[in-house]
Amino acid sequence: MMNKFALTLYFVVILLMSASVMAQDNTADQNYQQKVSLAQKMHQIRPMNVQIEDAVKRLSLRYPEEKRALFVSKMVQTFDSKALTELSVNAMAETFTVAELEKMIDFHGSAEGKAITEKTPVYQSIVTPELVKKIDKALMEVRMGKTAN
Repeated sequence: MMNKFALTLYFVVILLMSASVMAQDNTADQNYQQKVSLAQKMHQIRPMNVQIEDAVKRLSLRYPEEKRALFVSKMVQTFDSKALTELSVNAMAETFTVAELEKMIDFHGSAEGKAITEKTPVYQSIVTPELVKKIDKALMEVRMGKTAN
């Protein structure tokens, strides 16, 4: 359970870092500073530390109630929210266009966008277990040498 969380976070960080590595030269992008400003505005709407804390709190529900507070405390201490925010802001500026960032801000800043963002974990908690079951079944079939019908 903890390994899945650690692996997921590892891939998120790698994705953010790879976006940074693969990005084009920022000096050639005349809109780069505008995109950084927009990305910072996006992070004011959806702060990285709040997203991390929410994810950790959801994960803590998998543990007995008496262990949840310790789990949340230890996990939140693991993250440097300032560094992750900086990484995320730069990755957004390097990845998205000005128009895309503006639309992102419009959406996530709206009442509907906020409601969708809040409901997404509920949706994911319904869908993800079924997806995991299907993936596990397929992996087991591959390991057992079964072929598709």
